[in-house]
Amino acid sequence: MPQSMYVVDASGRMIRWSPWFRDRIVGVSDAEMASIDFLELIHPEDRELVTQRMRKILDQGVQDTLEVRIFLKGGPAFRWFLLMANRFEHEGRFFITGTGIDITRLKKAGMAMMSGEQRYRSIFEQADAPVFITGTDGAIVYVSPAFEKITGYSFQECEGRPFNQFCDETAPGGTTLSMFSDVISDASTIREHEITIRKKNGSSCYVELKLQRYYDNRTEGAIGVLYDLTQRKRLESLTEFRLGLLQQAETASVEEIMQKALDEAEMLTDSSFGFIFFLSADSASSSRCIWSSRVRDQMQAMSEQNVHHPFDVKPFLKETIESGRAVIVNEYPEMGHVGFPSHHPRISSTLSVPIIEQGKVVAVLQVFNKRSPYNNNDAQWVGTLADLVWDIVVRKRAAQAEMRNQSILLQIQKMELIGQLAGGIAHDFNNMLGVILGNTELALSSGDLDPSVEDNLHEIYQAAERSAEMTSQLLAFARKQTAMPRVIEIDETIADSLPILQRVAGEKIVIDWQPVCEECKLHIDPSQLDQILMNLCLNARDAMNGSGKIVIETKRVRIGASQHNGGNFMPPGNYAMLSVTDTGLGIADSHKPHIFEPFFTTKVLGKGTGLGLSSVYGLVKQNRGFVDFESEEGKGSTFRVYLPLHKKRNALGLENGAMSDEPEQTSILVVEDEPEILNLCRMMLEKSGFTVYAASCPSEAIVLAEENSGKIDLLLTDVVMPEMNGTDLSSKLSTISPGFRVLFMSGYSADVVASHGVENPLVNVIRKPFTFKALADKVRETLEVE
Repeated sequence: MPQSMYVVDASGRMIRWSPWFRDRIVGVSDAEMASIDFLELIHPEDRELVTQRMRKILDQGVQDTLEVRIFLKGGPAFRWFLLMANRFEHEGRFFITGTGIDITRLKKAGMAMMSGEQRYRSIFEQADAPVFITGTDGAIVYVSPAFEKITGYSFQECEGRPFNQFCDETAPGGTTLSMFSDVISDASTIREHEITIRKKNGSSCYVELKLQRYYDNRTEGAIGVLYDLTQRKRLESLTEFRLGLLQQAETASVEEIMQKALDEAEMLTDSSFGFIFFLSADSASSSRCIWSSRVRDQMQAMSEQNVHHPFDVKPFLKETIESGRAVIVNEYPEMGHVGFPSHHPRISSTLSVPIIEQGKVVAVLQVFNKRSPYNNNDAQWVGTLADLVWDIVVRKRAAQAEMRNQSILLQIQKMELIGQLAGGIAHDFNNMLGVILGNTELALSSGDLDPSVEDNLHEIYQAAERSAEMTSQLLAFARKQTAMPRVIEIDETIADSLPILQRVAGEKIVIDWQPVCEECKLHIDPSQLDQILMNLCLNARDAMNGSGKIVIETKRVRIGASQHNGGNFMPPGNYAMLSVTDTGLGIADSHKPHIFEPFFTTKVLGKGTGLGLSSVYGLVKQNRGFVDFESEEGKGSTFRVYLPLHKKRNALGLENGAMSDEPEQTSILVVEDEPEILNLCRMMLEKSGFTVYAASCPSEAIVLAEENSGKIDLLLTDVVMPEMNGTDLSSKLSTISPGFRVLFMSGYSADVVASHGVENPLVNVIRKPFTFKALADKVRETLEVE
């Protein structure tokens, strides 16, 4: 028979054998067969197993089957045989009879199949992409380790459950079931679709599912591969968020931008809540700590219920601030909750990311309590989000600063234009006022006037004086008037300014004026005092939002040597104190160190230049004074300006400016292109006892100088004239008739006068319009100068 048949005794020695076994397997003669041990034919790795089975058959008398490797003709070649053996008893002895079937071909096929299965299983288990296999009923029969990792479910928890139970699909007969039905019905169909997987911890993640038919020797159904789209979705979300933020950045505030960034960070990391903490209160936002929308809404609800959750955020930020890098804590120590109220939310994990500007940590973005542990991937995405949002914030702040600078520049340019316009108008207006004042004064000096006519002339004179003062104020407020100090009575000057201050303050603001009511003289340009008072009142008006009370008060104060301490140096002496008190909102403590800084303002963009209080400070310092203030939020502010009182000196000349006769030999050459002013000056000076030569233009003045060479004591000339200006004319005349003094007159502002070559516009210039007495005093002063 073409198969192995054999009989061995209890010791394993060959007793009987078939010719096929002898010739095909052992390959020796019958004589040699009798001396062969059966175990010598068995592969060494299988001998122990064969020995055990033989002992079992002999001892128990059972039939057994075994797959072993048999050497061919002594080896080393071997083949697989299926051995079937049982016990045989003869004459009281036990033998083993057996047959063998060559299964080498089947064995190799099975091993190849097993190797392939192991190879594919190894691929599935080592692949990053999650893999699952289902039967035709959709129940899971296999999941890869990557599937367990992404979902959080073990194989035992997945086995036997339909795959669609792991999908976040609310509608019956959803996408996953439709895909499964298609691939089962058509083996050539491959379906792909983006779905959402619901994890064991309750969170979700986006994946792409690729599904197709599957068949092996044990399973028929479908195989699915999942591709994690979390990173791609994050990138898409981040890109979309950035584009949306750029569109809103122009109108949104910095706080709103950071609020949106915080909400996006919560969504990216699937966190419960979070906040952004700014290390400097004025670095980006009016609030030092910004909470996410979710927490803000909860806080508002708790506030309405009179429940508060105190939360000191600084301990959570220490490591991030010191290291300047992201910090992850997935198991927060219990000590982190010490001091928390019993109803305060527990903190299980945190991710804090620094916001860095110019190498320095300026803020920290922190999110809390992710449903799964935070990882480096979360830190990278939140860090990228923080960087791109802060870049937008920095650009927005730069744009705001640029807009503010542009606004300031436009304001300065407007002031410059106003000044130029005011200076041009002032010249002609002052000439006309000069004619009115001069002629009125001359008319009043004549006797035998009707009382009613005299009263009318006084009214005209006072109206002209007030008009002249308005022109001076216009130039001062436009900052086109160079300081021309003189001795003034502070109460009188403030009283004259009250009408314009009331108009500027508005009808809903009450101005309470409390004068010092005693002699209080200052040596200051009146327009500068007007400007100081105007800026303080405007500041008070803005602080009260257009409604309230402003108290203006003056006092005489004595500053002793012991009072000039601290950072505000106050030289001892007598001062006039001007205080302006309002009932406004007050000044925040954080703003107090900056209020006198140029361009610092708390007003919204376009509503203020930040130059008002800085101008006050500069003008006060220019006049050897100092300024301080007191303010409390919600209780208004008081600004106090201290200006040194004028010290009386003995002066040469007539104290009262009475018209006395000068020596007859004093001659004055008057040059003025306006005929009315020229005629008025001539009459004024002649009435004061001077000899006057009048010229209507520079060329006529040159002729008069040549005719009266050596006889001219004073040249009184307009600054801006046709042919040549006053300074050029004085230089020309000094070569013709040397030794005379020069007094300029002009209706232009002092800076325009200085631009035409007048070296000292504060000394040798008289401003138009001027009175009879003012002209006579200025002429005498000029003639008496050493």
